Amino acid sequence: MRTQLLTLLDRVGFGSPPESVAPARPSAVRLLASAIISATGLVLLVPNLFPLLSGGGPLSVVLGAVGGVVSLGLVAVGGLLYYSGFSDRNALRIAIWNLLGIVVLGSVMLAHAYAQNRLSGGIAPSMFTVGNLLAIGAAAHVIIGVYDARRVRAEQLARERRRTAVLNRVLRHNLRNEAQVLAGHADIVATVPSEERLKKSADVLKRSAETVGSLADGAKTITRERDRSPEEYRETDPVAVLEGAVAHARDRFPDAAFSVDAPDDIDARVRASDGLRTALDELLENAAEHGDPPVEASVRVLPDAVELSVSDRGDGIPSHERDVVVGEADITQLTHGSGLGLWVAKTVADTHGGEISFTEHDDATTVTISLPRI
Repeated sequence: MRTQLLTLLDRVGFGSPPESVAPARPSAVRLLASAIISATGLVLLVPNLFPLLSGGGPLSVVLGAVGGVVSLGLVAVGGLLYYSGFSDRNALRIAIWNLLGIVVLGSVMLAHAYAQNRLSGGIAPSMFTVGNLLAIGAAAHVIIGVYDARRVRAEQLARERRRTAVLNRVLRHNLRNEAQVLAGHADIVATVPSEERLKKSADVLKRSAETVGSLADGAKTITRERDRSPEEYRETDPVAVLEGAVAHARDRFPDAAFSVDAPDDIDARVRASDGLRTALDELLENAAEHGDPPVEASVRVLPDAVELSVSDRGDGIPSHERDVVVGEADITQLTHGSGLGLWVAKTVADTHGGEISFTEHDDATTVTISLPRI
């Protein structure tokens, strides 16, 4: 029965949701949002019961009944919201709309009552009148909040579809290229060439196989980052994460030179998953493999953000590849990029509420992940 009610509420509020949208996991934020709406209904139920209990006139009884039903509806909506498929942010958004309805309508009623008493000696509205109108106003604003949350969710789903389409195109183009390389060198091997040529083709085949494996790992990482639950984000020291990533890069690339610029007195925290370390590993690997030394990692603390940067010398990241990652260019056979490292870093930045940026200065290319401070 509860599942059927939730499905009905979701369809009435949003239209039929996509099958890919899983119900959000209940949390403290969702509990607060639900409690606000249910408490509103309970408080406003009391004055609406006055004419029913005291035997008022027919009109008062009808209005009280309507207000009572609306108030009970708010109580029920609060309970259903806790188990609904809304994200925590959208659930809180609906609760805020509910409070906004009470504040706005209540302020208008108080202003009218003050004006009547002050200027014309009018009679202040009764508790029943106030409760009845506030209940209807709160319910109306909950409906507005539901449709506002529907709009936000539709925008979020549209962004997710675009990201998925981008990932699919990147994988398709890269895998097609690697398949062509593998097929071409397989033909060379099949003709039984000279030993030197055979060894060269074997090296190419090995690199292409490693590239395909890297693409699979990158796609898995991107999917995992998008599917993370809020509980997986913890208060994190970004300096410690960066230093750990640099230490790991030194072990993997002993011939490369790495440096870390992180002042000792930095005291900043971010909410992050272990995906942050993965993103930094990818950036350091790209710099070590495709750039010129030294590879410089740095931390910069701003009033509301922490910037983690990786710089290297050399030719830098091709402009068409940067434009595709930041969404300023479409993916084509010539602009798809050579791997998923930057896509992993961008996905981590997006899912952490931050952003990724690219700068070039003095023959150095810098990739920066900016995350909100807590």
